[in-house]
Amino acid sequence: MFFLINRYKQQQELNQENLFTEYIICDYTFEKDRIFAYLNLSGEELKLYENIFPLLARNLRKPDVVVYLQSSIDRLMHNIKKRSRRIERNLTRSYIEELSEAYNHFFFRYNSTPLLIVNSTELDFVNSEDDFDELFKQIFREDRAFLEYFKPEPKRIL
Repeated sequence: MFFLINRYKQQQELNQENLFTEYIICDYTFEKDRIFAYLNLSGEELKLYENIFPLLARNLRKPDVVVYLQSSIDRLMHNIKKRSRRIERNLTRSYIEELSEAYNHFFFRYNSTPLLIVNSTELDFVNSEDDFDELFKQIFREDRAFLEYFKPEPKRIL
């Protein structure tokens, strides 16, 4: 519930339009918070969550496009290990598999806004300027369809 309220407050700030900002970039959508709720909350907690979520969600701004960075479990585990964040150290492979499956379930049924699904297993947009530029071009294309997939050429970065 703490994360739900926290995310809501962050999303509310996006409603304050800035005349000098053409794009707003976030690393999440409010709707996907439900993924974590269903994986981590018990029955009564989930019931409370489901009563509060729609009340908060109705007043939030919808994104112009959502980008889902889909990746293999091996790559996700590699990224977690490489980042070495204390909060992620106890994440098990089985939890990441369950989370990945939940993300796939969510995004393959997502239809609230335009969606770009990117197979990011072979992308390294953090360390590769070329990969970053390619991803940037895909995200900011003007001829976007409502649902698109982007699968870059394999490079074997693992």
